[in-house]
Amino acid sequence: MVTTAYAVVSKIMEGSMAEQKTIGSVMTPYPYYIEIHSSLNSAKLMLDQYGVNHLPVKEGNELIGVIARTDLDKVELIGVDTSIGTEVTVADVCHRAILVVERDDILKDVLKEMATLHLECVLIQGAGGLEGIYTVTDACRGYANLLD
Repeated sequence: MVTTAYAVVSKIMEGSMAEQKTIGSVMTPYPYYIEIHSSLNSAKLMLDQYGVNHLPVKEGNELIGVIARTDLDKVELIGVDTSIGTEVTVADVCHRAILVVERDDILKDVLKEMATLHLECVLIQGAGGLEGIYTVTDACRGYANLLD
């Protein structure tokens, strides 16, 4: 039997305590982000510097998308130059199909939506703007902790 990350995410939701847990209680607060017109090299440097796999993409105060380390790996694999001075930017590579939720949204509902939409992460936004990020990796860690 093959188990996908999305199957693991759905398993987290078993049990009555999960019914009350909010995305705000498990998110990574105030994540680093990158501006949409930044270079791919800048994105790569930020991912490495901060040890993260996803960066929310903003244009001013508006959330536009997400760029992941795997996105950069894929474009490099097909020969796109990501070094300083190239014309390819974050705007050309980032995922614009994103799920933006509020910190009080129920974790179970958010995870189900992530699984339905096959998303690697969700962005949490409040009145003050970007408040957090939650990824499939975070969900897997949470599930592993439940199994301990």
